[in-house]
Amino acid sequence: MSESWPLKLCVWELTLACNARCTHCGSDAGKPRPDELDTAEALVVIAELARLGAESVTFSGGEPLLRSDWPQLARAVRAAGMSLDMITNGLLAAKQADVIAGCGFSAVTFSIDGPAPVHDFLRGLDGGLGRTLEGARALRKRGVRIGAATQINRHNLARLYDTLDLLTAEGFSGWQLQLTMPHGRARGLSQGDLCLRPDELPRLETLLVALQGKAPFFINTADNIGYMGRHEPRLRSGRALWERCWMGCGAGIEVVGIASDGTVRGCLSLPAGAADEGNVRCRSLAGLWNDESAFAYNRTPGTDDLGPGCRDCAFGTLCRGGCQSLCLATTGVFHHNAHCIFAVTQSEGGRP
Repeated sequence: MSESWPLKLCVWELTLACNARCTHCGSDAGKPRPDELDTAEALVVIAELARLGAESVTFSGGEPLLRSDWPQLARAVRAAGMSLDMITNGLLAAKQADVIAGCGFSAVTFSIDGPAPVHDFLRGLDGGLGRTLEGARALRKRGVRIGAATQINRHNLARLYDTLDLLTAEGFSGWQLQLTMPHGRARGLSQGDLCLRPDELPRLETLLVALQGKAPFFINTADNIGYMGRHEPRLRSGRALWERCWMGCGAGIEVVGIASDGTVRGCLSLPAGAADEGNVRCRSLAGLWNDESAFAYNRTPGTDDLGPGCRDCAFGTLCRGGCQSLCLATTGVFHHNAHCIFAVTQSEGGRP
């Protein structure tokens, strides 16, 4: 009997179209793909997600609010009994606030990179933060729970406390922090210009714990920061009453990503082509998800599949090299992670 992989979360790139030009965009968004799923095809995918037992769907992009039929798709997700979230740059949120508020989102997450000079520089858009915050205020006024997501890189690392103060003043209820990875548009700027080095991560871990202690809301450390450092439980759990530790990348195990043209990956942050499992136009989502040979890089890795450092690590079979997108971005292979906080601290003699 094959193992069952219960699907919990789908992150769906509704369109690759985007009205910003972010320096750190991992998907190099801008123009829509020429063959994006139409409304009827997208509705079929939603029905399949529900039949697979998916608990939650997150609309992403590009910029999801640029897709004209997004409200119809949102209502279909909710009607199918799944919870619904969205990640947006917020530039159109004020204009569409009434529609967003009426679609039943559990939360809307705004991409915010720091105070205005930092945010607008990284987003390539003068006045961008002001428009984003206008959208956030409009949704909060209508009772929609708003969160923020920030990619940490050289341009905003020193402004994280300022960013926390900004989000607190604006009434945000949660904050996700993740590393900028050398994917897409960020790849050409990764060598000392944008992405953090592995040896900088232990101090980042300490900084994130300090931010958690100061924040009036929950701070979620994303999957590409870790792993098994001395602050691991706090890093994953924040100030929650229960603690959790890193238990391995969920791509293809409980998470699925769907690109706007119907391509299926374990996670949308994985680079195109490197981990594609097929396309919903050629095979049903259920057929792709339940295929015994699918997502093999994450579902059935053995000790021999781990990279040199991970293979000899006591946490190797549990951690499996951390975030697989980070592995591919920085080392070019699965299960080999140079940005592991535990490995870095061990090599430095355990210094924080």
